[in-house]
Amino acid sequence: MSTKEVNDRYNRINRLVATQRLKKALEDLGDLITMTRLGEFSGTLENLNTTYENMLKYTLQGVNDPERMNIYNHLRRSIIDLNTRIKGKILERDPALQTSVLKRDLAVRQRLSGNEFVNTLDDLYFRKDIDELLQGDHGLTSPLPGEYRKHHETIRNIFNFFWLSDSYDAAARELAELTLDHSKFAWHERALFVSAVTLSLFRYFDPEKFVILHRYFLDQETEVAERSLTGLMMAFYLYDDILFLYPQLEEILAGLAEEKKIAGDLEAITLQIIRSKETEQITKKLKEEIIPEITKMGPNLQEKLKLDELIPKDFLEDKNPDWSRVFKGSENLYQKMEEFSQMQMEGADVFMSAFAHLKNFSFFEEIMNWFVPFFPDNPVIDEALGQEDTGFDKNTFIEGLYKTPFICNSDKYSFCLNLRIMPSAQKGLLVNLFNAELEGLKEMNEEDSILRPDNKSKIIYTQYIQDLYRFFKLHPFRHEFDDLFSRPLDLYNSRFFGRLVKGTTLKERIGEYYFEHDRYEEALSIFRQLQKEQETPSYELLEKMGYASQKLKNYAEALTWYKQAEIFDTHRKWLVKKIAFCHRALKQPEEALKYYKEAEANEPDNLYIQASIGHCYLDMEKFDEALKYYFKVEYHQPDNIRIWRPIAWCYFVTGKLEESKKYYDKILEKDPLRHDLLNAGHVAWALGNRSDAIRLYQQAYKAGGGDFRAFLKIFEADKPWLIKNGIDPDEIPLVLDYLDYTLPE
Repeated sequence: MSTKEVNDRYNRINRLVATQRLKKALEDLGDLITMTRLGEFSGTLENLNTTYENMLKYTLQGVNDPERMNIYNHLRRSIIDLNTRIKGKILERDPALQTSVLKRDLAVRQRLSGNEFVNTLDDLYFRKDIDELLQGDHGLTSPLPGEYRKHHETIRNIFNFFWLSDSYDAAARELAELTLDHSKFAWHERALFVSAVTLSLFRYFDPEKFVILHRYFLDQETEVAERSLTGLMMAFYLYDDILFLYPQLEEILAGLAEEKKIAGDLEAITLQIIRSKETEQITKKLKEEIIPEITKMGPNLQEKLKLDELIPKDFLEDKNPDWSRVFKGSENLYQKMEEFSQMQMEGADVFMSAFAHLKNFSFFEEIMNWFVPFFPDNPVIDEALGQEDTGFDKNTFIEGLYKTPFICNSDKYSFCLNLRIMPSAQKGLLVNLFNAELEGLKEMNEEDSILRPDNKSKIIYTQYIQDLYRFFKLHPFRHEFDDLFSRPLDLYNSRFFGRLVKGTTLKERIGEYYFEHDRYEEALSIFRQLQKEQETPSYELLEKMGYASQKLKNYAEALTWYKQAEIFDTHRKWLVKKIAFCHRALKQPEEALKYYKEAEANEPDNLYIQASIGHCYLDMEKFDEALKYYFKVEYHQPDNIRIWRPIAWCYFVTGKLEESKKYYDKILEKDPLRHDLLNAGHVAWALGNRSDAIRLYQQAYKAGGGDFRAFLKIFEADKPWLIKNGIDPDEIPLVLDYLDYTLPE
């Protein structure tokens, strides 16, 4: 089985335990043991089966046991423990997995030390190195090269021990307490250990790892505490189904719920995780839209701005301008750089594509280096930039890079390592540009620190989650890890989320984020929850629910919410247009017309409303009435091809063929669509020009991709209008067969 298949099976069995389907969970474990030939677990499984069968028998016999639920939950935890051990053993046996290689290397080192089993801290093979480290003060000063290598090796051993250990025993707890000593371990080292415990918890479930992460969360250093909280939140999400079975985890949740900043912290973490899910789309947008737009800044303004499309095809795409906007973003399609800057300011991962190819340095061969916080007094950076020209102000550059909030730690290291191999001229230009940018960032950060004192926390969360994202998406052995970022990561739908945050404010902000970023399915999911939780939903919530449903083409549901919002009699002008649009989309032109007439009274000069009323009359086959409104639009926009189409069609269906031909001729001179060519063919045929009709039908067939069945379907729908315009119904199948013979296959 692949790593993903192993993890999927593991999660499925845990869900069975969480939903109290223990027999099925035990059966699946039995199948897994047989399939993977892990006979050493058969005895444990048999004991669990026997325990459960006895419990069921005593229960059905009516035996009153006050400890039954405690025994039952202990049994559930035992099944989860067995499931976890089997998962670990399957992955450990795979010789192709780098993690397995490192675990075996760790075991060999431990055996060579003479203490194969680690029960206490003294049993660790690198205990002597820890003692030497504790005697010095290397974590807070700049050591000599030899001392640094020794110190670095010890830090790596601690990291690997935390990361590669499956279950945490007394030795792990004691080591964690040692690492919390601020006088011996620098903040960036403690932050590294947090990542090791987090990765270990993602890989192998053990409640003790939650306890240790929470212990790091209580650290006074913000970088350490907030990385710990990020790891806890993601782990709570990963194991949300089974958390309630472990009293110590319930205690941690209860303690976190009492933290004053927990709502703000959880908001920052949740929103940044949501943003991380947008990284692939942002990368695509940069490659396909923003970068090409920058490189092709040409003089042709007409083409650049597409002025002939200033009136949108669907004027109802506008969001209500009166809605409060929690997250402001540039929505102007033609201001790409503003949009890029806005995404960057919000914490979007706009640099993923730029730095993705800079993770091949030897620095990133060590897993722990993917999580090293960037800090100025760093031997790695000194080595990378130590040979720079005397004119290069290394300290200013490093300090500026350290303070910039828009580049994550991993990318900052990539930047410095890449500078070492760049040509001097290119390097100088880049550094000068970067230093100028940093001056602006410095001023902005100083303002933010005054206006938004919580901004530092948000930067830490943003950069750390981006570091995690890079690890799971770019590491050479990423397929060995359970990629959390491939999951929905809807923390707000998890059980633990409700335990930590009371009220609906945070959910509202998350829903607003989704809504403002046009992620309507997720927004609507949250809005529905809020609508059920609120005794009287606000008109704004109902309007947004309607708009999100409309964007998802759920027009009946959109009408439900719009009609409820209508009761408030607020934003009436905006609302009636939306209701009218949904009625028309549901093929209810009479109802739509009523609302469009009200909209016309409010905005008599609105051309979109005029056109929409024309559409309603067209749907009702009141073509003369429709033409009156289409002509109003044409008067103000005589060159708009979009208004020519319904005019030409109305003339055709009312038998005014010469007038219809005049408009179709104009359309054909522009950029005709498949339907334009087909309809023009109808007019030509009705006027007796069969050869022109055949030619236009052939062009329509080609414009439709050469699918004769699709061509035939739309042609058949127009047969009544051909017959009404004098075409012999017996002649129609002959023409279609002729086309079938002459059209290329």
